[in-house]
Amino acid sequence: MNNNESHFFTIGEFAEKAGVTLRTLRYYDKINLMKPSSYNEARHRLYSNQDFARLQQILTLKFIGFSLYEIKKITENDVTDENFVKSLEIQKKIMKQRAEHTFMVIKAIDEAMDMENKENISWDKFTNIINVINSDKRLLEQYENASNLRARINIHEMYSVNKYGWMRWYFDELNLPKHCKILELGCGDANLWKKNIDRISVDLDITLSDVSKGMLSDAKINLGKKADDFMFQIIDVQDIPYEDCSFDVVIANHMLYHVEDIDGALSEIFRVLKPGGYFYSSTVGQNHMIEIRDIMSKFKSETMDIKSSDITSRFKLENGQEKLKKWFHNIEMKRYEDNLIVTEVAPIIDYMFSMPGNVRESFNSERLHELNKYLKDKIATEGGIYITKDTGFFKAQKTS
Repeated sequence: MNNNESHFFTIGEFAEKAGVTLRTLRYYDKINLMKPSSYNEARHRLYSNQDFARLQQILTLKFIGFSLYEIKKITENDVTDENFVKSLEIQKKIMKQRAEHTFMVIKAIDEAMDMENKENISWDKFTNIINVINSDKRLLEQYENASNLRARINIHEMYSVNKYGWMRWYFDELNLPKHCKILELGCGDANLWKKNIDRISVDLDITLSDVSKGMLSDAKINLGKKADDFMFQIIDVQDIPYEDCSFDVVIANHMLYHVEDIDGALSEIFRVLKPGGYFYSSTVGQNHMIEIRDIMSKFKSETMDIKSSDITSRFKLENGQEKLKKWFHNIEMKRYEDNLIVTEVAPIIDYMFSMPGNVRESFNSERLHELNKYLKDKIATEGGIYITKDTGFFKAQKTS
């Protein structure tokens, strides 16, 4: 950013132009929710035009109903200066969801008010109101999931040594036959199809699914006008709502290790596959991103649960074949050759904070400063931080 002060507003000018109080801006600065872009020689706060977009995002999420603590969690890994439109799309989506939720609450209250016999009150009406209200908590979870997924994808897109790209390579390996029916489980933001949109045959019948409604919304946004070429379905892999032998190909791209009952999920996948059909399940190996885990161990606090952050142990390249062979035959495993050379601090911290295990909450400002210094010194000394990638997939067939 250009440090010419003519491009900045004083805190008073910024507050007046934005219609907020000085006290609000000082408080947001104090809690690290929104820091000023710069300071003048007298150490007075200075704000840029881009800070209006940042403030707008905070105020919109506050209007929707999120607490400042929740907004801080959401925005830490969310929008960058180059991605304001994407942020606005997400805000619009979440506001529509909140509006729909409000109407659901009103409807539930109306049903309770319309009880004909006031002497014999149906207490189920009140539990229904409670359940509808509590369903709104999923909004924050969905928003965080989308941001966390993007943080994990970004580090690979920006710093992978193999520039061909995992999604293009994986699509090559699928070798999809013509006129086949495909089900992707846990599609996330549909990046597999977005990255290969120029190579998708018009005769393919593709259903994209995820357990999260929010993720499916992100998938539609990511695919843009091409979203009309796909079908979308909320699906729990442990209970797939399709008849036996419905699909020629089932894909689970880096998702099976999230499932509690993997054997139950595999039985469902086997059931919906046609005889002769193929199941493609990608995952990672034991040493994938091991340097990130080493850094986390180095800065481990009492509140950080590193074991929880390594959920991939449920289904890895080392143990996946053993789990698959109960259901499938002709199992092949293939690895993708790649690694990362990361030359900036922020993507590493974003990746760490996107992982489960209470990682983000375990860093106060002092420990975060120490982590920043450690990573900066390592990058300066070594010219970048080497991170191992160990990614691949299993191809398995239903033979009967």
